[in-house]
Amino acid sequence: MNKKNRLILGVSIIVVLLGYIALTTVQASNKYEVSQAVAAKENLAGKVIVVNGSMVPGSDKWDSLNRTLTFKMTDGIATLDVVYKGEKPDLPPEATDIQAVVTGQFNNNVFEAFRMLTKCPSKYESQSPIYTPPANAT
Repeated sequence: MNKKNRLILGVSIIVVLLGYIALTTVQASNKYEVSQAVAAKENLAGKVIVVNGSMVPGSDKWDSLNRTLTFKMTDGIATLDVVYKGEKPDLPPEATDIQAVVTGQFNNNVFEAFRMLTKCPSKYESQSPIYTPPANAT
């Protein structure tokens, strides 16, 4: 490889890395907790953002005809009304702490989400305790 080709390759690698850093910085800046999103909703109107929080137990209502889930989301400080359109997520009725990450934008005082991810800690807990024998068992 001659000097010119090495220089072009080196500059290309630097440009790609700088682009990656810029992209991840922009993506990280659009993530909010519920209270942050509620406080800044006037400034965020029309912008696609990601909001993280917990679903308020018993607030979810599924409309199967329109494939729409409405629920309240909180971070313990503020509460946000969310309307999600899409496939129904797996929401166990006995779960009390369902963590949700929604992507969408504000429309007046309602957050309209087009993407939703949930994580329910109870799904990952063991159904029965693990047996441990007594220390003096022979």
